[in-house]
Amino acid sequence: MMSTALISLGANRTDKHTMLANTIDRIKTLVQVTAQTPIYETEAEGSIAAAPYANALLQISTNIDYATLHDTFKSWEQAAGRTKQSKLQGIIPLDIDIISWNDTLLKERDMQFAYIQRGLTLLTATE
Repeated sequence: MMSTALISLGANRTDKHTMLANTIDRIKTLVQVTAQTPIYETEAEGSIAAAPYANALLQISTNIDYATLHDTFKSWEQAAGRTKQSKLQGIIPLDIDIISWNDTLLKERDMQFAYIQRGLTLLTATE
């Protein structure tokens, strides 16, 4: 059965644009990307001071189940150097979140952030 999802990507190291471009290419080898934003920059949001982020949103269609896709993305984050310590320091080499899955909103809190709202505006503009 095909599932649809909204994926959020972010990174804030100096190689953030390359990291996201490479990650998007890698995602495209796993799933069908039905829409995507360009990579865009935003200021950090939240309680930890951090460098500006590069972000992107992808709409996807896939026959991979949620748990497998989620675990795959988390393993990619770890391989990119993301740790609990780096997160506490405000250094995010790679962040991949499944925001919605088959029209079920999984990250309701994230929807309030400006980086998601900007991405949704860009995603709508590219459809």
